[in-house]
Amino acid sequence: MTFGKTFYFLTYQIFKYRYGVIIQNLSRALPDKSYGEIKIIARNYYKHLSDITIEILKLCSIRQNQLEDRMKIQNPDLLQRYCSRNENVIILLGHYGNWEYLNIVPALLPGIKMNAIYKPLSSPVMEKIFCRVRSRFGMNLITVKEAPRYLIQQKNSAQLTFFISDQYPGKNAKHESNFMHQSTLTFTGAEKLAKFTNAVVLYAEISKSAENKWAVIFHPITEHAAETRIQEITSSFNKKLQSTIEEEPAYWLWSHKRWK
Repeated sequence: MTFGKTFYFLTYQIFKYRYGVIIQNLSRALPDKSYGEIKIIARNYYKHLSDITIEILKLCSIRQNQLEDRMKIQNPDLLQRYCSRNENVIILLGHYGNWEYLNIVPALLPGIKMNAIYKPLSSPVMEKIFCRVRSRFGMNLITVKEAPRYLIQQKNSAQLTFFISDQYPGKNAKHESNFMHQSTLTFTGAEKLAKFTNAVVLYAEISKSAENKWAVIFHPITEHAAETRIQEITSSFNKKLQSTIEEEPAYWLWSHKRWK
């Protein structure tokens, strides 16, 4: 039995890792699915979780050419066009597919400055490991706290900045939206920064192309963030991510306690 199959067996068959959370999330987010369909999606999610766990572990040592083969950009010309116009571009994405594979994008588009906004881990050892993995191929890492000042200072520079924007924003969050058929507290930090810097905003849609291989295509949300209405960017992102999830639901992070 391979390590991936062993991990799947342990998390799904033996320990039922967050099984209650996963089933509840799926049932609430996909109300048109029967209980039998929900169970099938849950089982497929455990398989996916096992696969990307192994994939992420391999990121510590994977060679550049191997990772380039596992993550393809379907429309790189869009990013190149914005950067050739000296645009500041903010890219929104969710915990879908293997988002960590996007670390290879700087190598796929050399010459374009790229940032990833992240929340530091509580463990210094794990923080050091993940920072190394995420920056191996040229990604510039910026903490959530550092992001506002950095992006405002660099707002007139051609660059791409990746934000994972579907995380739980905390119980003190003020904004709600309808996401996955339910009222959802919403992270709006990326939208605020986009509006303040009048950035171009894109949605990164990740899809599985083959076993252990993923593809990303970028969809425009707005080319002039400052001209959008309040929560227009966030709402558009939520709709696009929801559409992606509903197409292949097993690839989203259902074990995350998104609704508290």
